Amino acid sequence: MMNATALTDRLAHFIAERALPPGRKLPSERTLAAEFGVSRSSLREAIRVLSSQGLLVARHGGGTFVAGQDSAALTDPIAEALLPLAPLARSDAGYWKDVAEIRSSLEGDAAYFAALRANEQDRQRLRQAYLEVSTAPLDDLAAQARTDAAFHLAIAQASRNVVLRQVMSGLLRLLEISIADTLRQLYCLPDIVAALDRQHRQILDAILEGRAEDARGHANAHLEFVQRRLLDLEEAPARARRAASV
Repeated sequence: MMNATALTDRLAHFIAERALPPGRKLPSERTLAAEFGVSRSSLREAIRVLSSQGLLVARHGGGTFVAGQDSAALTDPIAEALLPLAPLARSDAGYWKDVAEIRSSLEGDAAYFAALRANEQDRQRLRQAYLEVSTAPLDDLAAQARTDAAFHLAIAQASRNVVLRQVMSGLLRLLEISIADTLRQLYCLPDIVAALDRQHRQILDAILEGRAEDARGHANAHLEFVQRRLLDLEEAPARARRAASV
């Protein structure tokens, strides 16, 4: 049975391989579900993930479309170049550290430029993305991960740097693939979720108020916090074994 991550990758490849242009409507949910051998609810989740990354646009009652050129198009060469890394992200337990390291070097700049360049549409998108991540149900881990990624992608989009946006989209996807189980553990901890919400709010406020250096600093501090907690979760089983052996 195909899991959610594999299905999302499969749908992305389906669109890229067929070079569907921006604005092209996807086949119906029924047709795609039959094509991939999955349920329609599973397919909808994959569509939601790609929509949160700016790759698809779902119109209520009107179907799903490949995003326009102003969004992160699936046929972009940067996004395409990162797709082959997905199998490595799944097979190498330490791969996420490389992804996180590169992400850290970029996301502070994304927040910095967003504070300088965001227009009113960007700011409204950021407010909405923050509202969604801050109100995502604590018992819906998929929604927690999806809305968190969407918030960070909204920051990258507000930077008005197309290359930065595309690279961030690919890195967030690889990070989700490589540490899906650990991310689920992270979102299960109420104190962690509360801390993440405070950090997201600090980043948002700095961007909305045009405080570029503060936005960069808050973004960097946020990522350092997340990486420390992920390392703690990764090392917890080994610590438990050592404690039990004493």
